[in-house]
Amino acid sequence: MLALRRSSRMMCRQGLLRFNSSKSPDGKSSNPGTYISTSEIDPVLLDKLFRNNKPQTSILPQHGSFALRQQLANIQQKDKFKVLDENLLKLQSTPINFNYYLRNLKDLKNANQLPYKFGANQLVSKDSDVNDLLRKVVWEFNAPIRYAFGYGSKVFDQGSTKSSNSQVDMIYAVSYPDHWHSLNIAQNPDHYSSLRHLGSSIVSQIGELGAGVYFNPFVKLNFKRSKVDTNFELKYGVTSMNTLINDLINWDTMYLSGRLHKPVAVVRNTPKICLLNQYNLTNAIKLSLLLTNKNEISEYGLYHQIAELSYLGDPRLKARGEDVRKVDKIVTNQFEQFREMYLPLLTNYFPKVVQQISAPDSAEHRFKVNLDSQSIAEIIADLPSTFRKRLLSKYSSKYESSLASDLFARRIIAPNQLLADLKPAKPAAELSFLDLQQLSEEASLNQIPVEDWNYLPNTYKVKNSPFIRNVANDDLLVNSLKDTVKETVLRPALIQSLKGVLTAGVLRSWKYAAEKRRKFNQSINN
Repeated sequence: MLALRRSSRMMCRQGLLRFNSSKSPDGKSSNPGTYISTSEIDPVLLDKLFRNNKPQTSILPQHGSFALRQQLANIQQKDKFKVLDENLLKLQSTPINFNYYLRNLKDLKNANQLPYKFGANQLVSKDSDVNDLLRKVVWEFNAPIRYAFGYGSKVFDQGSTKSSNSQVDMIYAVSYPDHWHSLNIAQNPDHYSSLRHLGSSIVSQIGELGAGVYFNPFVKLNFKRSKVDTNFELKYGVTSMNTLINDLINWDTMYLSGRLHKPVAVVRNTPKICLLNQYNLTNAIKLSLLLTNKNEISEYGLYHQIAELSYLGDPRLKARGEDVRKVDKIVTNQFEQFREMYLPLLTNYFPKVVQQISAPDSAEHRFKVNLDSQSIAEIIADLPSTFRKRLLSKYSSKYESSLASDLFARRIIAPNQLLADLKPAKPAAELSFLDLQQLSEEASLNQIPVEDWNYLPNTYKVKNSPFIRNVANDDLLVNSLKDTVKETVLRPALIQSLKGVLTAGVLRSWKYAAEKRRKFNQSINN
């Protein structure tokens, strides 16, 4: 369980977890072990402590109906959980150490391993009718879906008149796309183009091209399990869990991660994606602050920059196949959803970098941004790995001399290159996360296992990387960041558009292109 027991022992040994057997924080006597200093404990460990120390009912009758016993429990324990709930609710917004979870990602199996109500800021769809419809859509598929969300103008208002031709957009993440398509072709052959005749293996392989999503557009769903007004069309994309996970962690394409930068209606969730999307959202804030490059920013301006990320290199905008004011409409009409997603993260994850300077009840907040060269370097060192590699590679010639002596940056730019003079003190498998943090305070970089370099504190990374410090001070950094976003987005998005002719078929592709062109014409005429 994410090495919880081992980490707890380490915390006790290193003084991070302190028990007071005689005094509570207010100085009153208490039972042994009831006071725990929480200043340096990861929220997941706090949450585990709270869950394991819930008060137990002791005077309820053993017989009688469940309803009666529940009623008595409510009377007897009216305030019994008050302190517990207050403490757990604090954890909802407490910043976590993402490196702790990323290092142990394979062990993350259930929501109890995350802090209390973690990721609640991602659940921004409050329209119960829409959420109910999307769930019913998912239920109609026999093939198992691990993670699902709805998006687009029929799920969230985008400020334009909803056309009868517009579709309900959804993304499904599945464990095994080949098997999933096999089951779905058997159940819903009419959802597919003639590619279905080539078999699910070919369908799955084509789906892996570009951003790794296979779309079936203009599907008229035949509801069998629910009573639903079927007067709508569905466009759903199928991707693998691995593709989604990799894009959230690394920003390989920013196709799925970029879609999740904007409000979506999550109707089927997993703890792993919930965690990684929170990581994705915090990285979107970091990159947007660098791109904005201002000492002061409005709330709208920040959200606009975040929403714009995945459109910077989108070929549909250049080909006049997309509403030219789409980002403006999304942010303007979904401002409250953006606030719900990002304001808690701004407040809790960036207290030193971003300070709110507007009144708490302002309709739109303003923020002071404190980005010195050290802060910029720490952000660069901590950006998603594929994106970070693309960015730093642009400077390999310009700062060649500092790169030559920089083990950390060389590892980022050429991860398969063997580095000399590495003498790790211990293998990574023998180090707990807290061992690793302790080692970073005592050891040089070449004494730390290479596979753990990404999980080191950002201050340590920057201290050991003169190359990244040079990049952080580069006058053209903003331009390089924009170019990196465009390079990340362009090729996968272009391939997705081109393969749509195969996956949707000629007639559906023509219909889809015509609808996009209609939206473009509408946007320039309004």
